[in-house]
Amino acid sequence: MTFILRWPAILVMLALVLLCVAGALGAAGEITGFQAPAVGLEQVDTQVADAQSAAEETGAAHATWIDVGLLAAAAIFFLISAVRLIRRTQGFWTWLLGFALYGGRWAWSQQYNDGGVMGTIQGVDINAYTQPQVLVSDLGSPAAQVGILAIVVIVGVLVFIVDAADRAYWDKQGA
Repeated sequence: MTFILRWPAILVMLALVLLCVAGALGAAGEITGFQAPAVGLEQVDTQVADAQSAAEETGAAHATWIDVGLLAAAAIFFLISAVRLIRRTQGFWTWLLGFALYGGRWAWSQQYNDGGVMGTIQGVDINAYTQPQVLVSDLGSPAAQVGILAIVVIVGVLVFIVDAADRAYWDKQGA
Protein backbone atom coordinates (compact mmCIF):
# COMPACT_ATOMS: atom_id res chain seq x y z
CA MET A 1 0.00 0.00 0.00
CA THR A 2 2.81 2.42 0.71
CA PHE A 3 3.85 2.08 -2.94
CA ILE A 4 0.64 3.88 -3.90
CA LEU A 5 1.47 6.75 -1.56
CA ARG A 6 5.26 6.71 -1.87
CA TRP A 7 5.73 7.42 -5.58
CA PRO A 8 3.23 10.27 -5.93
CA ALA A 9 4.82 11.87 -2.86
CA ILE A 10 8.28 11.43 -4.42
CA LEU A 11 7.15 12.95 -7.71
CA VAL A 12 5.56 15.94 -6.00
CA MET A 13 8.72 16.37 -3.89
CA LEU A 14 10.81 16.45 -7.08
CA ALA A 15 8.39 19.02 -8.54
CA LEU A 16 8.86 21.09 -5.38
CA VAL A 17 12.62 20.85 -5.88
CA LEU A 18 12.23 22.25 -9.40
CA LEU A 19 9.89 24.98 -8.14
CA CYS A 20 12.34 26.03 -5.44
CA VAL A 21 15.36 25.93 -7.77
CA ALA A 22 13.51 27.97 -10.40
CA GLY A 23 12.45 30.49 -7.76
CA ALA A 24 15.99 30.78 -6.40
CA LEU A 25 17.47 31.22 -9.87
CA GLY A 26 14.77 33.73 -10.82
CA ALA A 27 15.35 35.74 -7.65
CA ALA A 28 19.13 35.65 -8.16
CA GLY A 29 18.65 36.80 -11.76
CA GLU A 30 16.40 39.62 -10.59
CA ILE A 31 18.93 40.75 -7.99
CA THR A 32 21.93 40.64 -10.32
CA GLY A 33 20.05 42.06 -13.29
CA PHE A 34 20.88 39.03 -15.45
CA GLN A 35 18.80 38.60 -18.56
CA ALA A 36 19.06 35.54 -20.74
CA PRO A 37 20.39 36.38 -24.20
CA ALA A 38 17.78 36.20 -26.92
CA VAL A 39 19.14 36.67 -30.41
CA GLY A 40 16.76 36.92 -33.33
CA LEU A 41 13.53 37.19 -31.38
CA GLU A 42 11.37 40.18 -32.13
CA GLN A 43 8.94 39.77 -29.25
CA VAL A 44 11.60 39.81 -26.55
CA ASP A 45 11.08 43.45 -25.58
CA THR A 46 7.36 42.99 -24.92
CA GLN A 47 7.97 39.71 -23.09
CA VAL A 48 10.65 41.29 -20.90
CA ALA A 49 8.32 44.18 -20.07
CA ASP A 50 5.52 41.73 -19.26
CA ALA A 51 7.87 39.64 -17.10
CA GLN A 52 9.08 42.71 -15.20
CA SER A 53 5.53 43.88 -14.51
CA ALA A 54 4.57 40.37 -13.39
CA ALA A 55 7.62 40.26 -11.12
CA GLU A 56 6.59 43.54 -9.52
CA GLU A 57 3.05 42.25 -8.95
CA THR A 58 4.15 38.95 -7.40
CA GLY A 59 6.74 40.50 -5.11
CA ALA A 60 9.76 39.11 -6.98
CA ALA A 61 10.98 42.65 -7.50
CA HIS A 62 11.63 42.77 -3.74
CA ALA A 63 13.77 39.61 -3.82
CA THR A 64 16.83 39.55 -1.60
CA TRP A 65 19.69 37.15 -1.12
CA ILE A 66 17.81 35.81 1.89
CA ASP A 67 15.04 34.70 -0.48
CA VAL A 68 17.58 32.99 -2.71
CA GLY A 69 19.21 31.22 0.22
CA LEU A 70 15.93 30.06 1.75
CA LEU A 71 14.62 28.73 -1.56
CA ALA A 72 17.89 26.98 -2.41
CA ALA A 73 18.07 25.40 1.06
CA ALA A 74 14.43 24.28 0.79
CA ALA A 75 15.23 22.68 -2.58
CA ILE A 76 18.16 20.80 -1.04
CA PHE A 77 16.09 19.47 1.86
CA PHE A 78 13.18 18.50 -0.41
CA LEU A 79 15.65 16.64 -2.65
CA ILE A 80 17.17 14.84 0.33
CA SER A 81 13.68 13.92 1.53
CA ALA A 82 12.75 12.53 -1.91
CA VAL A 83 15.94 10.44 -2.00
CA ARG A 84 15.28 9.17 1.52
CA LEU A 85 11.76 8.18 0.48
CA ILE A 86 13.14 6.31 -2.50
CA ARG A 87 15.60 4.48 -0.25
CA ARG A 88 12.86 3.76 2.32
CA THR A 89 14.59 5.57 5.13
CA GLN A 90 13.08 8.29 7.27
CA GLY A 91 12.39 11.32 5.07
CA PHE A 92 9.83 13.19 7.16
CA TRP A 93 12.33 15.20 9.20
CA THR A 94 14.15 16.45 6.12
CA TRP A 95 10.77 17.33 4.58
CA LEU A 96 9.97 19.24 7.76
CA LEU A 97 13.19 21.25 7.50
CA GLY A 98 12.46 21.96 3.82
CA PHE A 99 8.93 23.07 4.67
CA ALA A 100 10.24 25.33 7.43
CA LEU A 101 12.60 26.99 4.96
CA TYR A 102 9.95 27.25 2.21
CA GLY A 103 7.33 28.59 4.63
CA GLY A 104 9.89 30.93 6.15
CA ARG A 105 10.68 32.34 2.72
CA TRP A 106 6.96 32.81 2.06
CA ALA A 107 6.49 34.58 5.41
CA TRP A 108 9.60 36.70 4.74
CA SER A 109 8.19 37.82 1.38
CA GLN A 110 4.87 38.84 2.98
CA GLN A 111 6.49 41.76 4.79
CA TYR A 112 6.02 43.82 1.61
CA ASN A 113 2.25 43.26 1.57
CA ASP A 114 -0.27 45.27 3.56
CA GLY A 115 -0.87 43.54 6.87
CA GLY A 116 2.00 41.08 6.54
CA VAL A 117 1.31 37.36 6.86
CA MET A 118 -2.01 37.75 8.67
CA GLY A 119 -3.20 40.32 6.14
CA THR A 120 -2.38 37.94 3.30
CA ILE A 121 -4.13 35.00 4.92
CA GLN A 122 -7.19 37.08 5.77
CA GLY A 123 -7.26 38.42 2.20
CA VAL A 124 -7.58 34.96 0.65
CA ASP A 125 -10.81 34.51 -1.30
CA ILE A 126 -12.06 30.97 -0.61
CA ASN A 127 -14.16 31.04 -3.79
CA ALA A 128 -10.96 31.38 -5.84
CA TYR A 129 -10.28 27.66 -5.32
CA THR A 130 -13.36 26.79 -7.39
CA GLN A 131 -11.60 28.18 -10.49
CA PRO A 132 -8.16 26.54 -10.74
CA GLN A 133 -7.48 28.11 -14.16
CA VAL A 134 -7.48 31.56 -12.59
CA LEU A 135 -5.17 30.40 -9.78
CA VAL A 136 -2.66 28.89 -12.20
CA SER A 137 -2.65 32.01 -14.36
CA ASP A 138 -1.80 34.23 -11.37
CA LEU A 139 0.58 32.40 -9.03
CA GLY A 140 1.37 35.63 -7.22
CA SER A 141 -2.11 35.95 -5.75
CA PRO A 142 -2.51 35.19 -2.05
CA ALA A 143 -4.96 32.38 -2.81
CA ALA A 144 -2.45 30.64 -5.10
CA GLN A 145 0.38 31.05 -2.60
CA VAL A 146 -1.67 29.62 0.26
CA GLY A 147 -2.79 26.80 -2.07
CA ILE A 148 0.83 25.91 -2.82
CA LEU A 149 1.60 25.87 0.90
CA ALA A 150 -1.41 23.58 1.43
CA ILE A 151 -0.11 21.19 -1.26
CA VAL A 152 3.27 21.10 0.47
CA VAL A 153 1.56 20.28 3.79
CA ILE A 154 -0.50 17.50 2.17
CA VAL A 155 2.69 16.01 0.73
CA GLY A 156 4.19 16.19 4.22
CA VAL A 157 1.28 14.19 5.61
CA LEU A 158 1.84 11.56 2.91
CA VAL A 159 5.56 11.47 3.74
CA PHE A 160 4.71 11.02 7.41
CA ILE A 161 2.33 8.11 6.65
CA VAL A 162 4.89 6.39 4.43
CA ASP A 163 7.63 6.90 7.03
CA ALA A 164 5.41 5.44 9.76
CA ALA A 165 4.68 2.38 7.61
CA ASP A 166 8.38 1.94 6.83
CA ARG A 167 9.31 2.28 10.50
CA ALA A 168 6.69 -0.34 11.43
CA TYR A 169 8.12 -2.69 8.81
CA TRP A 170 11.70 -2.23 10.01
CA ASP A 171 10.65 -2.66 13.65
CA LYS A 172 8.90 -5.91 12.74
CA GLN A 173 12.09 -7.10 11.00
CA GLY A 174 14.09 -6.36 14.14
CA ALA A 175 16.33 -3.76 12.52
